[in-house]
Amino acid sequence: MIITYQNGNYFKIQSGDFALLIDPENQRSYRGTRIILNTLKPALAEAPDAKEKDAPVWFDHQGEYEVQGVRICGWSAGYDPKDKAEHTAYRIMFDDMKIVVLGYLTKELGAEIVSELTGADIAIVPAGGKPYLSESAVAKLVRQLEPGIVIPSLMKDPKAFMKELGKSDAKPEDKLVIKKKDIKEKAMEVVWLRA
Repeated sequence: MIITYQNGNYFKIQSGDFALLIDPENQRSYRGTRIILNTLKPALAEAPDAKEKDAPVWFDHQGEYEVQGVRICGWSAGYDPKDKAEHTAYRIMFDDMKIVVLGYLTKELGAEIVSELTGADIAIVPAGGKPYLSESAVAKLVRQLEPGIVIPSLMKDPKAFMKELGKSDAKPEDKLVIKKKDIKEKAMEVVWLRA
């Protein structure tokens, strides 16, 4: 699996020729993509035309789904009147790994949702503070989730977040290339991906 960071909360997760996008900001990258997850509704980009051949499957709300062996569960993370958007947190089972995506989280998650997201292999979390959850609140949530790898998003520099998490050794990387066997359970290793 290869994970690359584009900007904001925009990630591409790829395994072989199967690609999944998270919160894309435009339609340029849709070609060859099978799934598009949006943690905001309305989304930042327009949905693809579902009538087009090989159009990606578009998700922007809670529920349980399966597309070509990729299992997705989404939970409402609340409506924020400031950005006039419904927020969704996702758990993805892809390439034998459990990936949690918290997106543009502005409110703390309820205990029931946290229990569904606990024990992920990889967690993508908002780490830049305002207007999203504070770095300390996200660090607390990460300690509850106990993922193997933490990927910060929505930040210019994750050092304040890493300090809150008690981690200071992450250096910026262009991409994460990972296999399930490489992940240490509950290690909360921070992988800082640059756009």
